[in-house]
Amino acid sequence: MIESALEIVNGAELLTKKDFESLSVIKDELLKTWETVQIFRTRTEMEVSVLADNKRPTPDAKYWQAVREQNVMFQELVMLSYEYRKNMVEIKKLKRDILKEDDEIEIELSQIEIEKKQFIARNMERTAHDRIREILEWSNIKTSLKPYLKYGDENVNAHQFEAMRKRYEKEAALVTQQTPPADASNILGLWDMVKKGGNGDGIHQIK
Repeated sequence: MIESALEIVNGAELLTKKDFESLSVIKDELLKTWETVQIFRTRTEMEVSVLADNKRPTPDAKYWQAVREQNVMFQELVMLSYEYRKNMVEIKKLKRDILKEDDEIEIELSQIEIEKKQFIARNMERTAHDRIREILEWSNIKTSLKPYLKYGDENVNAHQFEAMRKRYEKEAALVTQQTPPADASNILGLWDMVKKGGNGDGIHQIK
């Protein structure tokens, strides 16, 4: 893949001979970069950042956030599949058009477009592969959290008051005189609401 990409860059006569030689020297490094570059979140980022205790203070909160994240990743994978199919059909169409074309310039333009779409396809394949990796990571995280769920895995609303009370209690405790008024008002307002309690059927004052 990297060799063909280098050939495309060289064939475009975009670079000086010296610049192209500099890239060729690090060809193996570029290949490793292509194979190992981060596309989506690592497991560490998922657990430490997305499921951070200050935002998701309970196993239930972490579980349902994992559900959301996994769903987004899968939806994006489906949409990418449509785009990939469309891209591959466009390549077929361009190849068909070349067979009917007599103008050498038009043929050259179509060939350039084919090569570009082929490169796009390789990137789509790599993106899809990493989306699947993250989908499976979220699956593993959900499985590890299930034994600790207090409210089950059927109703997302069931856990939210408890999780929000824990979250906003901690955030409210951090409000000081130096906290910007708008931020303080928002945090304290949320804390005041969750202190009233509730079970999804309406808010009531906890006695």
